Amino acid sequence: MRGRAPEWATVLRLLETAGAPGHVILVEGEPGAGKSLLLAEARTAASRAGTAVAAGRADVLGRLTPLGPLLSALDESPSAAAVTRNAMPDGPSLLMWLAGQVRAALERRAERGPLLVTLDDLQWADPATLMALRALPAQLTGLPLTWLLARRPTEGTDDARLFDLLRHEGATTVTLRPLCGRAVAQVAADTLGAPPDEELTALAAQAGGNPFLLVELLTGLCEEDAVKVEGGLARLTGTTPPILPRRVHTAVRRRLDEVSTRTRHLLEAAAVLGRSFSPAYAAEMLGETPAALLPALEEALAAGVLVATPDELAFRHELLWRSVVETVPAPVRRALHGQIERSLPSTATNGHRTDRVNGGTTAETLMLPALLAWDEGRLTHGLDLAREAVERPGTGHHPGPRAVLATMLIDLWLLDEAEAVTADAEAQAARHPEWAVEIPLLRARLDLAAGRSGSAIARAETGLTAAEALRVPALTSSALSVLGTASLRAGDLPRAIRCLESELARGTRDAPPYTRLRSELAAGRISEALDGAVSGMSSLGRVYDALPRHTGALTSEPAAAAWLVRVAMAVDDTRRADAVVGAADDIASRNPGLPNPAVSAVHARGLRERDRHALSRAADEHTDPWAGASAAEDLGVLLGADHGCRELAVRAFDDALSRYDEVGALRDAARVRGRLRALGERRRHWVTTDHPVSGWDSLTGTELAVCGLVAEGLTNRQAAEQMFISEHTVAFHLRQIFRKLDIHSRVELTRLAIGRDGL
Repeated sequence: MRGRAPEWATVLRLLETAGAPGHVILVEGEPGAGKSLLLAEARTAASRAGTAVAAGRADVLGRLTPLGPLLSALDESPSAAAVTRNAMPDGPSLLMWLAGQVRAALERRAERGPLLVTLDDLQWADPATLMALRALPAQLTGLPLTWLLARRPTEGTDDARLFDLLRHEGATTVTLRPLCGRAVAQVAADTLGAPPDEELTALAAQAGGNPFLLVELLTGLCEEDAVKVEGGLARLTGTTPPILPRRVHTAVRRRLDEVSTRTRHLLEAAAVLGRSFSPAYAAEMLGETPAALLPALEEALAAGVLVATPDELAFRHELLWRSVVETVPAPVRRALHGQIERSLPSTATNGHRTDRVNGGTTAETLMLPALLAWDEGRLTHGLDLAREAVERPGTGHHPGPRAVLATMLIDLWLLDEAEAVTADAEAQAARHPEWAVEIPLLRARLDLAAGRSGSAIARAETGLTAAEALRVPALTSSALSVLGTASLRAGDLPRAIRCLESELARGTRDAPPYTRLRSELAAGRISEALDGAVSGMSSLGRVYDALPRHTGALTSEPAAAAWLVRVAMAVDDTRRADAVVGAADDIASRNPGLPNPAVSAVHARGLRERDRHALSRAADEHTDPWAGASAAEDLGVLLGADHGCRELAVRAFDDALSRYDEVGALRDAARVRGRLRALGERRRHWVTTDHPVSGWDSLTGTELAVCGLVAEGLTNRQAAEQMFISEHTVAFHLRQIFRKLDIHSRVELTRLAIGRDGL
């Protein structure tokens, strides 16, 4: 009864007045919380005080016997005389007759003196018993009769409705919650003969304050000589982390025996995902739909094996989860790991296999649920898990936890913390050269987010070369995404096109969603830039259709949702535009503590609903300057369509242009200058540079851009569209290029460009 003093005091107070009529005490607690022990202690205390006791309990098979718990508690059964005289009714009348027998027995017993009736495990009670308990306390309220009723708390069941009604009529509720840390330490000291040390205390905490699991764990450790008392403290003597004793596995197996075989198999498979998991991913791993798994999940919840959190399901206790994982045969566990790696998000950093479940909560154990949460848009939860993983010991296979955490922080534009985590990962990689391939890509992401496109391109090129040399597909895909996006912003469309072609040649169909959707978003941006919205949509089908189950594309950059809405609206696909807005709103509502998701959702909705106030807010509140520029440009487009708002439109475009220039987004800045020209405003971009009179070094930046586009096979018109200038201006620059390079045809230009470094 350690840690149960307040609950026990409530029961004792009511037992001391057992001679008074009409006491009903309702006891609720999870499996193993100590309900049966409390009822047993109550019966002992009542007997000592001279109160008669009647004890019964329900069980699964007993549901076939109407009023079985009450009949057994009162030791009542149809009399032999009644059977002989064939006095027992049949059909519906039998229940009424049995109920009368129970009531008469209770009246006889209570008339002789105070009576305590305890009924345990009423979650398994038959309907007739529950109906009787609904009526009898009120019918017998004048008798010295106390009821002590216990059940597991489950919602929406008949026993839950019974307890609610009895509470409404004045019953006292005693809830057995998990033991506090102090009580757990006391139980450990009682069982082990000495207070536990820090490591043993941490292990005991995995029981989650559940008395039964705690005692089974401690008793099992003693039975297997895994604990010794030294220096006045109980210490573990085995492996670290310790293998759970057989006694725990037996207890957990009994719990799982309460559910169907299908549910047990689901729990064993889901356990490999981690202590908490998404029903959607469990369904994906098992090749089922979430709806098909619903009956099994509901059964596991009712049995108390799983609990529901706002965003996912979780094994109720870490000890329970560990036991399920450890009892899955190793070959099966390995096969499930392989299936997860093929169908669910990987670490998105290096593609190396990790030991996600090894009997303890290591860094790698936490990374899979962190990435699952992130991919589903539960950013706060994923970020918390990733931060915790960085603080945990790992297997030492790679610096993945820091790399993943840094990527998440960059996505949210928490650049100071991202820089610190990246520096830490870089320090680790210095001691392990095989890890060094991670670092250039993290640095490239940081540079891209901070508006350093040139540096991002250089570092992404370095990372791409290393990833291809090591044949790490996840890193290669990530490098191409960063390189393509940075090249597009810098106005280097030829390089962006080469990234697109490389990614298409590699294919991303077998990549996990977290990596694949980011790659497809980057590919869609490049395709849209090259050939318009229709072409972009051809690369983005899976990005849209994955919503809302996989939202990684929306969180990969602050303006991604708005861009996807813009492309969908450009091809009149309002259904997909609305899907993006809905998913962005959902991400924002699930992550109220993070500012960027809310601003991203406002930007996307403002674009979809043509809401100038929302777009203005997005332009002001985006922390990412490129995303803020994008919102300002969207506002300018909306205002520019209203002839009465020309000045406001010019002001919005000037704001966007300033921000694009600030982060080196040359292509975007050129597009905005084109929009301003359409409004009769010219904003020239002057760069004073000394050039030779001939040769490659004599070409200006604009001429080099024209050269690159023509060398890629674009016509003058296509090049003009990419550079947001007129076709005549492209022709003028092309003549200047021919003169400076002393050539006379596009074929010669292409040949020279292919042979020149950097093109």
